[in-house]
Amino acid sequence: MTEISRYGVLETTGARDVYDVLAEEVRLLGYSALEAALSESELDNYSKHFDEAELQYGADASARGYNLEEINERDAIRLLPTISPLFWEIVFNERLHQLLSRLLGAYYILNQVNGLINRGNQSKYHQAQYHRDLPYQHFTSSRPLAINALFALDDFTIENGATRVIPGSHHREAFPPDEVVRRLEKQVIVKRGTFVVLDCMVYHAGSTNMTARNRRAINHVFTIPMFRQQFHISSVVADASGFSDQQKKILGYGLEEFRSVDDWLRSRQTKAI
Repeated sequence: MTEISRYGVLETTGARDVYDVLAEEVRLLGYSALEAALSESELDNYSKHFDEAELQYGADASARGYNLEEINERDAIRLLPTISPLFWEIVFNERLHQLLSRLLGAYYILNQVNGLINRGNQSKYHQAQYHRDLPYQHFTSSRPLAINALFALDDFTIENGATRVIPGSHHREAFPPDEVVRRLEKQVIVKRGTFVVLDCMVYHAGSTNMTARNRRAINHVFTIPMFRQQFHISSVVADASGFSDQQKKILGYGLEEFRSVDDWLRSRQTKAI
């Protein structure tokens, strides 16, 4: 392809491959889209397991005395892969981690992974409010601290409430005026099997699903290690034997807080051996 002409430019950002291109889109706009390279039959299987996990999650919560409707938790499946282990495959999707490594560096962890359901014919959707995935924070940083990888299990369309973003808002501390939001907001339309990848500081929102069918997605948040996980995954997933060392690192194994100086010194002793 012909090189883009420019004048007076002394510094440029290189791009070795598509992951560098998408990473630069996230840095500039706050969002991009990445195909997970899954077949239609694989996506059908994930859809089947998602629906089964929703039923299982609801039944388990009810058996423990929780009414998900009353506590506004009906539309989420918390720590989805602990209900249906098949979804660890999405957590560790190779293409996704190629992109994450360009954005977050060599060491990042999974903060949360939740199934989300934007129900059909629903007049009110909690996630339709603009927010950051590091909520209540008003600061900017020179590079991403946390990345949201929202996996579309169904097509994201205007009609079924596809995610809206305010491009570039991760560079601004305060939420912009309403008229600016109306002028700048973009709705991210993608096919199923695609990750909508967001800098967690970009303001974004779902939209009301005006169709008769649920729109399903899986929300993954990855952060630099200094952030506390939504769930202490190494406690919830007690058996880590099926994970590689790199996968355990991403899940946060080895990041436990030290309860005493002795614990700290023992950890240093172990590393020295």
